[in-house]
Amino acid sequence: MTYKALYRTWRPQNFRDIVGQQHISKTLQNALANGRVAHAYLFCGPRGTGKTTTAKVLAKAMNCTGGDLTEPCNQCDNCRGVNEGSSVDVIEIDAASNRGIDEIRDLREKVKFTPAAGRNKVYIIDEVHMLTDQAFNALLKTLEEPPAHVTFVLATTEAHKVPVTILSRCQRFDFRRIKQEEIIERLKEVTDGTGIGVEEEALQLIAKAAEGGLRDALSLLDQAAAFSEDIVKAADIHSILGTVQQDILVSMTKYLAGGQTGEALELIGEISDRGKDLRLFAREMTNFLRSTLIENIETHNRINDNESLYNLLQILVQAEQEMKWSSQPTLILEMAIIKGSRPELNASPESLARRVAELERKIELGVVLDRTITEQLPSETNTKKQNINQGVPSIEGNLVTEQPAPRTNAADKKLERQGGQGSAEKITKAWDSLLKGIKEGRKMQLWTILNKGQPSMDVVDNVVTFYFEEEFEFRTVDKPESRKYLEWLLGKQFGEQWEVRCVQGKKTSKTKNPENDPIYSEAVRIFGKEIVVLEDDPGQN
Repeated sequence: MTYKALYRTWRPQNFRDIVGQQHISKTLQNALANGRVAHAYLFCGPRGTGKTTTAKVLAKAMNCTGGDLTEPCNQCDNCRGVNEGSSVDVIEIDAASNRGIDEIRDLREKVKFTPAAGRNKVYIIDEVHMLTDQAFNALLKTLEEPPAHVTFVLATTEAHKVPVTILSRCQRFDFRRIKQEEIIERLKEVTDGTGIGVEEEALQLIAKAAEGGLRDALSLLDQAAAFSEDIVKAADIHSILGTVQQDILVSMTKYLAGGQTGEALELIGEISDRGKDLRLFAREMTNFLRSTLIENIETHNRINDNESLYNLLQILVQAEQEMKWSSQPTLILEMAIIKGSRPELNASPESLARRVAELERKIELGVVLDRTITEQLPSETNTKKQNINQGVPSIEGNLVTEQPAPRTNAADKKLERQGGQGSAEKITKAWDSLLKGIKEGRKMQLWTILNKGQPSMDVVDNVVTFYFEEEFEFRTVDKPESRKYLEWLLGKQFGEQWEVRCVQGKKTSKTKNPENDPIYSEAVRIFGKEIVVLEDDPGQN
């Protein structure tokens, strides 16, 4: 027996089975129930969203003899004829193949004849925008005043190409892109019904790649089922689509944000060697950066984080556009990688102002700038766990981004000298007890980081500032839920109210030799030694 594709086998046969277009299904059902079916409809929207399927369900409901007024029974002769494609009263025309005036003239002659078996004749003209101007003109009069027994359903993916004279004679329904959650739910129904084994992550990748089209999702699932040996895995979908794993996107963003240009270019080379399409990779990166930026705005609202992500996103969006028309797309992407990871190469006034402001802020904080990221490229398993437990990882700024400690006045500094050390010692003595409380609270990721060793800290007026050199450790402990839990533990241990803050960088004091000052070194690297002048420098007149 000939195999039938999933999108044909699982095509909805009733209004209730149509996914994601409830606003259209309900309107058509109400029209059927009240006897107010229009003589012409225009169904427009992206491919694979159910335009032709809805037209066939409507045609069946109009001629059904066995069901109620709003749903076809799919059992009577008229319904079976439509399902099998043998109904003489439901005529489907492909306008891409029958786009001339002669075909439309033939249609005008045939609409005069009464239905053979049903109550109505339904003409479904697919991709109607492909008709010629002469064909549209020939259709116009018939469409305006068709016989009482005829209904036209025009379907198109490009409604803007349909003449206004045609649009004004139709009831227009805009089909929306189907949500990923709805596509995944439908795919699960299909896999349960067909016995196809598939991972949850693979379903998510399929739904994302379908871009709102259920037919595309079913076709991809069909292809993946034939590709995989046992169960459809996320790696199978990546192989079919030519996309990359999530950990690659995380690593690339980390390299860009951390200024690791060499590592970023090496990763581009590895992706190219695997046979991946770099244009597709650039699009994946822009989508990933967009999602990360939106999450940062909603959760952290940190200006420097968001500005860095925004600048990276701008650079890659421009590169993606240029790659489409360039004969050297790899070079375009590599230049974007260099520009994104080394903003000092951009000589625009806006870039210079950002660098000056960033440097001034770090000088005020007195935090050592650390451009190295020692965390290794995460494995696929670890990345999956991180995506489940943490969501999309946050990304640092161009040099390093830290949550600044509060400015202190002279009284605060005096209090720190007098009582800060003792408070820090008090926390150090109770460190094992605090770790036990973290473990009992099942904060295992937080416990794993802090159990490696007590981080450097400052304690002033019950405000504890932890210093972390590793970006991943800083981000984990700096999560609002982690800081709130530590504050609660400190209050439980010592009483009173506590506040926990986190800084990425080393806890240092000012250095006497400016050549050993990392702030001075960073300024010299960006602006040049001949421009950077230290105040009270004995070498200056």
